[in-house]
Amino acid sequence: MTYTIEDFARDHNTDPTKVEAAKARMLEEMRIYELKEARKAQALTQKQLAKQMGVSQKRVSIIESGDVDHVMVSTLKKYLNGIGGSLSITAKLPSGETLELA
Repeated sequence: MTYTIEDFARDHNTDPTKVEAAKARMLEEMRIYELKEARKAQALTQKQLAKQMGVSQKRVSIIESGDVDHVMVSTLKKYLNGIGGSLSITAKLPSGETLELA
């Protein structure tokens, strides 16, 4: 018989709310890691990317330190354009329709 994550959660009396919060933090860290790695894959330093974006190196560092949720869309777009990517934003409406915003 295998020991599942559900078994572990039951045996250790884990709080589902705390588990979900930890999962959300981990996913955020993964997104930040992927952004940094994409920049590095383009052989760009934070300083070089900041110059392309027209922002300070500190701003790039803040983005790469996990503050993506509080970054202006225009700044994130500049970051992604600077590493050769692009930004798309899709809204999911209550009706089930999707709307491409950017």
